[in-house]
Amino acid sequence: MQSYALNGRLSALELDPGESLTLIDSPSGQRWTLELLAAGVASPQRGPLPYASDREGITQYRFQATFRLNGVELNLTRSIPSQDNFRDPPCVQGLNLWLDATGDIGEYLGTHGPSRRCFPKKACRIAIWPAGQRICPQRLHPWCPLPSGSLRVEDCYRGEDVWMGPYDGVECHGGLDINHPAGTPLWTPLALHEQGNFQRLGVEGANNNRWRGWHHWPDGESWFLQSHHHSRLLVEEGTPLDAGVQYAEAAGVLNGCHEHSHFVFGIRHADGQEVLIDPWLLFRQMYLDLETAFRRA
Repeated sequence: MQSYALNGRLSALELDPGESLTLIDSPSGQRWTLELLAAGVASPQRGPLPYASDREGITQYRFQATFRLNGVELNLTRSIPSQDNFRDPPCVQGLNLWLDATGDIGEYLGTHGPSRRCFPKKACRIAIWPAGQRICPQRLHPWCPLPSGSLRVEDCYRGEDVWMGPYDGVECHGGLDINHPAGTPLWTPLALHEQGNFQRLGVEGANNNRWRGWHHWPDGESWFLQSHHHSRLLVEEGTPLDAGVQYAEAAGVLNGCHEHSHFVFGIRHADGQEVLIDPWLLFRQMYLDLETAFRRA
């Protein structure tokens, strides 16, 4: 059984059935044993999932996973797309557990774009961090003006482009869309050590503006944050930025039927392996940090 250290921030783990991990909270020394028993797509209907082939329908599906946490069986389920995407994670035995994706989603959905990085390499991907802790030590600034209360599934492009949502009914959406008008400000959620466009409209055939920023943690792990569809970058590329800096004007390029931004959250482990994870976990922490700031005011 392998050990995995929880180093004071969110961790993204992938497991196959029968695989076990000993999780160790570095600050407190608390330990958990987590084993994946089963994972996969589940449909409330018999037979193939009812995917739409055009823009007239929205596909709905579920995925689920069964774990054994400290010897106790635990079932987690997600319904895609729905307001269920914007809930609090279950907290069990002192751990926050967010079921992020299952590997067999790729048997039913293609990808929105050429990359298949949103699909787990194993049967299940889960995000974990200890109860009572933030997902990272730093306070998170809103990435964009946040809708009152919470994000709403109906404001995710056509109501389908949540994380792992079925864009056009047939493509897995490897990000989170939030509808807002062209020119909406985008701010840095946390301090970034480097940032800039990795695709620019009209350069080498790119049809969109896509930006990425990096935060490097002291233990060698890095977080990367991406936003797409911005019309104008307002900062010099390659320079570090503090949290809360407006870096772009959103939603002005390749917007389809709704002006929106596409948000991506990823982790590069110290060994160079990268994994994408649900951006809602960042936005949830932004809401919590705004609430805390309001109570202190």
